Amino acid sequence: MTDEIKAGAAASGQGFAGARPAGRFFYGWWVVIGGLLIMATCYTAFVNCIPLFQTHIVRDLDITVGQFNTGVSLCTVVAVFASLVIGRLTDRYPARALGAFTIATSAVALVGLSMIQAVWQLYVLCIVAGMVVVAGTRLLVSVVISNWFTLKRGLAVSIALSGSGVGGVLLSPVTSAVIASYGWRVAFLVLAAICLVAALPVTLAAFATRPSDKGLAPYGAGCSEQTKADRSPDAPVTVSVGWAVLRKNAGFWALVFGFVMMGVANGAFITNAVANMTSVTVNGTEVVTGGHSVMWAGAVWSFYLGLVIAAKVSLGAIYDRFGLKVGTTLGTIASVAAAVFLCFAATDWGPILACVFFAFATCMGTVAPPVVVAKQYGKKDFGTVTGIVTAFELFGAAIGSVVSGLLFDAYLSFTPVWIMMGVASVLMGVTLLASIPAARKLVVRRRAEGAPELDAEGFEMPAA
Repeated sequence: MTDEIKAGAAASGQGFAGARPAGRFFYGWWVVIGGLLIMATCYTAFVNCIPLFQTHIVRDLDITVGQFNTGVSLCTVVAVFASLVIGRLTDRYPARALGAFTIATSAVALVGLSMIQAVWQLYVLCIVAGMVVVAGTRLLVSVVISNWFTLKRGLAVSIALSGSGVGGVLLSPVTSAVIASYGWRVAFLVLAAICLVAALPVTLAAFATRPSDKGLAPYGAGCSEQTKADRSPDAPVTVSVGWAVLRKNAGFWALVFGFVMMGVANGAFITNAVANMTSVTVNGTEVVTGGHSVMWAGAVWSFYLGLVIAAKVSLGAIYDRFGLKVGTTLGTIASVAAAVFLCFAATDWGPILACVFFAFATCMGTVAPPVVVAKQYGKKDFGTVTGIVTAFELFGAAIGSVVSGLLFDAYLSFTPVWIMMGVASVLMGVTLLASIPAARKLVVRRRAEGAPELDAEGFEMPAA
């Protein structure tokens, strides 16, 4: 560890073990709070609340489920390419400016959605949201917070990303109530106002890209992840790997494929879970899927989003304590189980159990990318590499959303969708687990080649 990092740690009062000094609050937790609020508002509005609008927009604009899902998938497809850019931007520009721009764009896009009259307008606004919001919330938050923490990285990232669950629990019933009382257009306006009021002030006041921007060191700088509260079996990566090496590594692309499959499962579930519980009107004809009331489905969806809060924090803690293999295996089992229970939509227990299991499984698509990248390949080019992984995962989500809509339109049933989701979940688990030993071999090879060591913030240190 460099003298500068040591001095920063000493100046901040932050011990190398990551323990909070008496009377001091580590600034990185303010960054976590800011990230949580961005996820609870902007991300929630465009991801977790969108299913609540599906049946209403399909009916009022006289479009099909496939057309609506195509709009959602356009948002995701654009986010694929935007993630490649945003990952690099987080390495180069202030997080405060990026966060404020993301929040403002979220509000503008939501206001636009409240005024749409045709499907092409839905597509245009979904493209705008995908360029900035979907890619710019989760990726920005996860990369910035990972910069601030060495120990408890998984916990810190998962707490911030659990904001999507917090926001879902709070905003889903509000959105449903506003839709029922005033219509879906007013509901979009309410969401826009919430994004500005709840997320913008803290982001402007507290966001900082790296600890060194505040004269601090990362939480637990200089301390192994296998000590104190973080006893992960995964050895920390302190040697330079980086994108130039990873782009030619088969193990890395196995990891990427695994996250593509996670995206397929996420896209299928999030887009269609609410409609799976109720009914869908196609060309003026009502297709009964689960047969439950809208209020019952809304309550189950809120229950799911509430579970996501605990699940995200739990998955981060599992990665910190038990390592990549355990976390990935549990996530895979949960995703497969959810796909099975979704096939029993007409029962009460099917949708509920599906939500219980997928509340944990969906965290593989949010918490896992930054944590897995840091644990397997270290912090060299961290924003760039995490952006690439996130981009491919979003590409998978777009595939899952589009194909699920086409499957429903073809069979007027969601069962083929859930079969696809189960297959994707299995492939996810197999490839992500295979990438772990491949990454360890790569790290050993890099050290044997004399690659530079990294400091606490992921910068290469000069040779002694």
